[in-house]
Amino acid sequence: MQGRRTLAILVALNLALQLFDGLATYVGWAEHGELNPILMAGFARFGAGPTILAAKLIAIMFVLVIAATPHRALAAIGLTITLTAYTALSFVPWSQRLLQ
Repeated sequence: MQGRRTLAILVALNLALQLFDGLATYVGWAEHGELNPILMAGFARFGAGPTILAAKLIAIMFVLVIAATPHRALAAIGLTITLTAYTALSFVPWSQRLLQ
């Protein structure tokens, strides 16, 4: 039971960070730019909105695939890694830029 609750919390936090990252990228990229070359290429070809939507849908599917791993401990480790990465590489930098 504790393992399911931990996974649910990790999934919810990861999904919240994906939502934040998508919104922050959309709001902030025009003023602050985008460092991800894949997103930059997508912005040039398809526009910011469709590119961000596609990227976030892929990221959300990735989170859900990790969560569906039958080995809960392994899923928890994977979700903790993605949570840490998005916190460090998206939430902190975008928060600093957007709050200036």
